[in-house]
Amino acid sequence: MTRSLAAGQPVFVDFTASWCLSCQVNERIALNRPEVKQAFQSANVALLRADWTRHDEAITQALTALGRSGVPAYALYAPGQIQPQMLPEVLTPGIVTDALGKLPKTAR
Repeated sequence: MTRSLAAGQPVFVDFTASWCLSCQVNERIALNRPEVKQAFQSANVALLRADWTRHDEAITQALTALGRSGVPAYALYAPGQIQPQMLPEVLTPGIVTDALGKLPKTAR
């Protein structure tokens, strides 16, 4: 993630788990939609998945640092910004594409 940000590439982290029903619904309803995938590609966003299925301690610490205690959690990091934009726990394609559209122009 650090390397992508240093290179000027935005990063989207999907904190998820196989047992998380909301995570699975968000993937189907929003994240796997063709227009959302295209928006990620157009904005040159690096996509990372933090799979918390087995309650990995590193992911627990990352969630805690973001003020979250569980999944789903969605963090959009823009180069040059200290804190990520946190998206809501319930996603729509519009929520995701709007967030991507607000990335600094230099990041795209």
